[in-house]
Amino acid sequence: MQDKFYKFVLYGLGFIVLSGILVLLVFKIISLEKSVKVPMIIGKSISEATELLEERGLFLGVEGKEYNLEIPSDYIISQNRAEGEKIKKGSSIKVFVSMGKAIFKIPYLEGSDIDDVEQILMELDVKIGKITRVHSYTVKKDIVIAQRPLPGFSEDNTVNLLVSSGLYTVSYRCPSFLNMTIHEARKSATILGLRLIEHDSGSVIVFQKPEAGTIITKGDAVEVTLGRGWGLWF
Repeated sequence: MQDKFYKFVLYGLGFIVLSGILVLLVFKIISLEKSVKVPMIIGKSISEATELLEERGLFLGVEGKEYNLEIPSDYIISQNRAEGEKIKKGSSIKVFVSMGKAIFKIPYLEGSDIDDVEQILMELDVKIGKITRVHSYTVKKDIVIAQRPLPGFSEDNTVNLLVSSGLYTVSYRCPSFLNMTIHEARKSATILGLRLIEHDSGSVIVFQKPEAGTIITKGDAVEVTLGRGWGLWF
Protein backbone atom coordinates (compact mmCIF):
# COMPACT_ATOMS: atom_id res chain seq x y z
CA MET A 1 0.00 0.00 0.00
CA GLN A 2 2.81 2.32 0.94
CA ASP A 3 4.64 1.52 -2.32
CA LYS A 4 1.57 2.53 -4.30
CA PHE A 5 1.46 5.81 -2.39
CA TYR A 6 5.10 6.61 -3.18
CA LYS A 7 4.55 5.75 -6.82
CA PHE A 8 1.54 8.04 -6.89
CA VAL A 9 3.57 10.88 -5.39
CA LEU A 10 6.43 10.32 -7.83
CA TYR A 11 4.01 10.27 -10.76
CA GLY A 12 2.44 13.47 -9.47
CA LEU A 13 5.78 15.22 -9.13
CA GLY A 14 6.84 14.05 -12.57
CA PHE A 15 3.60 15.35 -14.00
CA ILE A 16 4.14 18.75 -12.35
CA VAL A 17 7.72 19.00 -13.63
CA LEU A 18 6.67 17.94 -17.11
CA SER A 19 3.80 20.44 -17.07
CA GLY A 20 6.20 23.19 -16.04
CA ILE A 21 8.56 22.34 -18.85
CA LEU A 22 5.70 22.36 -21.32
CA VAL A 23 4.50 25.74 -20.04
CA LEU A 24 8.00 27.20 -20.42
CA LEU A 25 8.24 25.84 -23.94
CA VAL A 26 4.87 27.31 -24.82
CA PHE A 27 5.87 30.73 -23.46
CA LYS A 28 9.17 30.48 -25.31
CA ILE A 29 7.44 29.65 -28.57
CA ILE A 30 4.94 32.48 -28.06
CA SER A 31 7.78 34.86 -27.24
CA LEU A 32 9.68 33.81 -30.34
CA GLU A 33 6.59 34.32 -32.44
CA LYS A 34 6.23 37.91 -31.07
CA SER A 35 9.84 38.84 -31.92
CA VAL A 36 10.90 39.89 -35.41
CA LYS A 37 14.15 40.89 -37.07
CA VAL A 38 14.67 44.52 -37.97
CA PRO A 39 15.04 45.04 -41.73
CA MET A 40 17.41 47.52 -43.38
CA ILE A 41 15.39 50.58 -44.38
CA ILE A 42 18.17 53.15 -44.88
CA GLY A 43 18.01 54.48 -48.43
CA LYS A 44 14.36 53.50 -48.86
CA SER A 45 11.51 55.93 -49.33
CA ILE A 46 9.10 56.54 -46.45
CA SER A 47 6.35 54.56 -48.20
CA GLU A 48 8.67 51.63 -48.94
CA ALA A 49 10.01 51.58 -45.38
CA THR A 50 6.51 51.79 -43.89
CA GLU A 51 5.27 48.87 -46.00
CA LEU A 52 8.32 46.74 -45.18
CA LEU A 53 7.95 47.34 -41.44
CA GLU A 54 4.21 46.72 -41.41
CA GLU A 55 4.79 43.31 -42.99
CA ARG A 56 6.74 42.42 -39.83
CA GLY A 57 4.35 44.05 -37.42
CA LEU A 58 6.57 47.08 -36.85
CA PHE A 59 5.94 50.81 -37.17
CA LEU A 60 7.87 53.74 -38.60
CA GLY A 61 8.55 56.76 -36.42
CA VAL A 62 10.08 59.88 -38.01
CA GLU A 63 12.35 61.45 -35.41
CA GLY A 64 13.60 64.31 -37.57
CA LYS A 65 14.57 65.60 -40.98
CA GLU A 66 17.87 67.00 -42.25
CA TYR A 67 19.60 67.96 -45.48
CA ASN A 68 21.71 65.31 -47.18
CA LEU A 69 23.89 65.59 -50.27
CA GLU A 70 23.59 61.92 -51.27
CA ILE A 71 20.13 60.71 -50.23
CA PRO A 72 17.11 62.21 -52.06
CA SER A 73 14.29 63.98 -50.29
CA ASP A 74 11.84 61.77 -48.31
CA TYR A 75 14.25 58.84 -48.17
CA ILE A 76 15.58 57.31 -44.93
CA ILE A 77 19.00 58.55 -43.75
CA SER A 78 19.36 56.52 -40.53
CA GLN A 79 17.49 54.13 -38.23
CA ASN A 80 17.84 53.59 -34.47
CA ARG A 81 17.72 49.76 -34.64
CA ALA A 82 20.39 47.74 -36.40
CA GLU A 83 19.51 45.42 -39.25
CA GLY A 84 18.92 41.86 -38.00
CA GLU A 85 18.25 42.94 -34.38
CA LYS A 86 15.33 41.05 -32.79
CA ILE A 87 12.62 43.22 -31.29
CA LYS A 88 9.00 42.73 -30.27
CA LYS A 89 6.20 43.10 -32.74
CA GLY A 90 4.44 46.42 -32.39
CA SER A 91 7.70 48.27 -31.78
CA SER A 92 8.62 51.47 -33.63
CA ILE A 93 11.76 52.05 -35.64
CA LYS A 94 12.89 55.66 -35.25
CA VAL A 95 14.38 57.23 -38.38
CA PHE A 96 15.78 60.46 -39.78
CA VAL A 97 14.49 61.46 -43.20
CA SER A 98 16.38 63.37 -45.90
CA MET A 99 15.22 66.77 -47.09
CA GLY A 100 17.53 66.45 -50.09
CA LYS A 101 20.20 68.95 -50.97
CA ALA A 102 19.93 72.31 -49.22
CA ILE A 103 18.88 75.24 -51.40
CA PHE A 104 20.35 78.60 -50.44
CA LYS A 105 19.27 82.01 -51.67
CA ILE A 106 22.22 83.99 -53.03
CA PRO A 107 21.50 87.76 -53.06
CA TYR A 108 22.89 90.39 -55.43
CA LEU A 109 26.10 91.61 -53.76
CA GLU A 110 27.94 93.62 -56.41
CA GLY A 111 28.33 97.25 -55.40
CA SER A 112 27.94 96.48 -51.68
CA ASP A 113 30.52 97.14 -48.98
CA ILE A 114 32.24 93.97 -47.75
CA ASP A 115 31.17 94.68 -44.15
CA ASP A 116 27.50 94.88 -45.19
CA VAL A 117 27.88 91.71 -47.27
CA GLU A 118 29.09 89.73 -44.25
CA GLN A 119 25.99 90.69 -42.27
CA ILE A 120 23.61 89.97 -45.17
CA LEU A 121 25.06 86.50 -45.80
CA MET A 122 25.11 85.61 -42.09
CA GLU A 123 21.33 86.16 -41.92
CA LEU A 124 20.87 83.84 -44.94
CA ASP A 125 23.17 81.13 -43.50
CA VAL A 126 25.51 81.66 -46.46
CA LYS A 127 29.28 81.80 -45.96
CA ILE A 128 31.96 83.86 -47.66
CA GLY A 129 34.44 81.59 -49.38
CA LYS A 130 37.46 83.09 -51.12
CA ILE A 131 37.92 86.88 -51.23
CA THR A 132 40.15 88.09 -54.07
CA ARG A 133 41.23 91.73 -53.92
CA VAL A 134 42.22 93.76 -56.98
CA HIS A 135 43.00 97.43 -57.56
CA SER A 136 40.42 99.43 -59.46
CA TYR A 137 40.24 102.93 -60.86
CA THR A 138 36.44 102.84 -60.99
CA VAL A 139 35.32 100.95 -57.85
CA LYS A 140 35.98 102.26 -54.35
CA LYS A 141 37.96 100.28 -51.80
CA ASP A 142 36.13 97.38 -50.03
CA ILE A 143 33.29 97.36 -52.58
CA VAL A 144 32.30 94.03 -54.19
CA ILE A 145 33.12 93.99 -57.91
CA ALA A 146 31.87 90.47 -58.77
CA GLN A 147 30.52 87.32 -57.14
CA ARG A 148 30.29 83.58 -57.80
CA PRO A 149 27.78 82.01 -57.79
CA LEU A 150 25.60 84.69 -59.37
CA PRO A 151 22.40 85.85 -57.61
CA GLY A 152 19.70 83.18 -57.41
CA PHE A 153 19.41 79.79 -55.72
CA SER A 154 22.31 77.45 -55.10
CA GLU A 155 22.98 74.06 -53.49
CA ASP A 156 26.25 75.48 -52.18
CA ASN A 157 26.16 77.94 -49.25
CA THR A 158 29.52 79.53 -50.08
CA VAL A 159 30.04 82.70 -52.13
CA ASN A 160 33.38 83.77 -53.58
CA LEU A 161 33.92 87.52 -53.96
CA LEU A 162 36.07 89.86 -56.01
CA VAL A 163 36.60 93.00 -53.92
CA SER A 164 38.21 96.33 -54.79
CA SER A 165 41.43 97.40 -53.10
CA GLY A 166 40.93 100.92 -54.45
CA LEU A 167 43.42 102.82 -56.55
CA TYR A 168 46.99 101.70 -57.02
CA THR A 169 49.42 103.49 -54.73
CA VAL A 170 51.62 105.53 -57.06
CA SER A 171 54.70 107.13 -55.51
CA TYR A 172 57.22 109.43 -57.17
CA ARG A 173 59.46 112.43 -56.48
CA CYS A 174 57.68 115.73 -56.15
CA PRO A 175 58.35 117.92 -59.17
CA SER A 176 59.50 121.52 -58.91
CA PHE A 177 56.73 124.07 -59.35
CA LEU A 178 59.00 127.05 -58.68
CA ASN A 179 58.75 129.86 -61.24
CA MET A 180 55.85 128.13 -63.01
CA THR A 181 52.79 130.24 -63.67
CA ILE A 182 49.79 129.20 -61.62
CA HIS A 183 48.09 127.92 -64.78
CA GLU A 184 51.10 125.72 -65.66
CA ALA A 185 51.28 124.42 -62.07
CA ARG A 186 47.59 123.56 -61.99
CA LYS A 187 47.89 121.68 -65.29
CA SER A 188 50.95 119.69 -64.11
CA ALA A 189 49.28 118.90 -60.78
CA THR A 190 46.17 117.56 -62.54
CA ILE A 191 48.26 115.31 -64.81
CA LEU A 192 50.20 113.95 -61.81
CA GLY A 193 47.10 113.51 -59.64
CA LEU A 194 48.23 116.04 -57.01
CA ARG A 195 46.21 118.66 -55.15
CA LEU A 196 47.51 122.22 -55.15
CA ILE A 197 46.85 124.32 -52.07
CA GLU A 198 47.44 127.93 -53.04
CA HIS A 199 48.54 130.70 -50.66
CA ASP A 200 48.72 134.45 -51.24
CA SER A 201 48.21 136.03 -54.65
CA GLY A 202 50.23 136.40 -57.79
CA SER A 203 50.79 134.64 -61.08
CA VAL A 204 54.02 132.72 -60.40
CA ILE A 205 54.98 130.01 -57.88
CA VAL A 206 57.72 131.34 -55.58
CA PHE A 207 57.64 128.66 -52.85
CA GLN A 208 56.41 125.08 -52.43
CA LYS A 209 55.99 122.47 -49.71
CA PRO A 210 57.11 119.67 -49.85
CA GLU A 211 60.28 120.57 -51.68
CA ALA A 212 61.10 119.24 -55.12
CA GLY A 213 62.52 115.70 -54.98
CA THR A 214 60.55 114.64 -51.89
CA ILE A 215 58.82 111.22 -52.23
CA ILE A 216 55.07 111.76 -52.45
CA THR A 217 52.01 109.65 -53.32
CA LYS A 218 49.41 110.29 -55.99
CA GLY A 219 46.57 112.23 -54.41
CA ASP A 220 48.81 114.09 -51.95
CA ALA A 221 48.62 117.87 -51.52
CA VAL A 222 51.36 120.32 -52.44
CA GLU A 223 51.25 123.79 -50.90
CA VAL A 224 52.43 126.61 -53.13
CA THR A 225 52.91 130.31 -52.48
CA LEU A 226 52.15 132.78 -55.24
CA GLY A 227 54.08 135.94 -56.08
CA ARG A 228 55.59 137.93 -58.95
CA GLY A 229 58.50 135.53 -59.45
CA TRP A 230 62.24 135.52 -58.89
CA GLY A 231 61.74 136.14 -55.23
CA LEU A 232 59.95 139.46 -55.78
CA TRP A 233 56.70 138.29 -54.30
CA PHE A 234 56.48 140.80 -51.40
